[in-house]
Amino acid sequence: MFDKNISGNKLREFDVIQKSKLGRYVYALRDPRDGKVFYVGQGVGNRIFDHFNEADHWLQKGEDYCLHKNNFASGKIIRILDIWRGDEDVDWFIVAHNIVDCDVDEIVSRIESAVIDALSMSQNGVCLNEIKAPKSSLLTQDNIEALSAEPVNPNIYISRVFVFPIQNSVASKSIYDATRQAWYVKQQYRETSIHTYAVGINKGISIGSYKVDQWFSINDKHGFNGSDDDLLFNKNWTAILSKVIGYWQRGNYLIVEFNGKGACRIIRGCADRDWFDLEDKELLDLVASNREKKCEYCGVRKATTFVERWDTWSLTSNRIFACKDCAEKNKQDWMT
Repeated sequence: MFDKNISGNKLREFDVIQKSKLGRYVYALRDPRDGKVFYVGQGVGNRIFDHFNEADHWLQKGEDYCLHKNNFASGKIIRILDIWRGDEDVDWFIVAHNIVDCDVDEIVSRIESAVIDALSMSQNGVCLNEIKAPKSSLLTQDNIEALSAEPVNPNIYISRVFVFPIQNSVASKSIYDATRQAWYVKQQYRETSIHTYAVGINKGISIGSYKVDQWFSINDKHGFNGSDDDLLFNKNWTAILSKVIGYWQRGNYLIVEFNGKGACRIIRGCADRDWFDLEDKELLDLVASNREKKCEYCGVRKATTFVERWDTWSLTSNRIFACKDCAEKNKQDWMT
């Protein structure tokens, strides 16, 4: 029985910056119970969330309506409702994003990369390719949440920053304890004469930022004593993590160096130790312009999102800047 109150997947829209960064994208829906991808689609804006809105529409009609021979809901909708009935959310991720016109070689590389990434995220498991996806633009939900935070880009030289993944431990520990212990850290990296920082990353965001004062041993692992430091707090680390996404997702930490002039290099966690640029001019311009933009409905409050007028047939949309209240009032129903 489908209870009308079982609706899940509360997140139903991307913010302005996320939409801009995603562009046209390919996405996948995955069943959290068996890890299998059951639907793949493409679109722009909030297209991925239309499926959850559609499931809500069927949900309100009741199970008898959904299963009636004249109204039978699609297999996709039945799967979504069944997942919700188990008090779980549908997993979803972006297989490829920011897809623009490009040459044949680029298209082929993107398709190859998207297939490799999609299979690695499904129950199929990681492919046995010796070379990783060459044009990977995979984004998990955590990656997407991180898109709207300010990108990390300190304006001073920092020779050593430990970047620790704490998403699995922060639920049972304080942010500080989850960040500071326990890790395998080589002696060469525990030199305290060098100014050292450490950050705890959850969903691509640094939710803890500390200056390391000293290291100590915990059996064969190590931890540090440190003090709060806001220099690297609440920053988006996606530009760095995307360089080593497979290594990072396996729970490994990074050590990075910043030159204070818009560039960074990964000291631990990547074979390529070359410097790379951090500054995203397009993102910075979007943030700056959005700060000044007013709601196009009321003309008074600051615009914080889009209202998207979606055309299902042409897969295009017209975006209208809006404040939160006006966006809710003018939100387009998925059926229109």
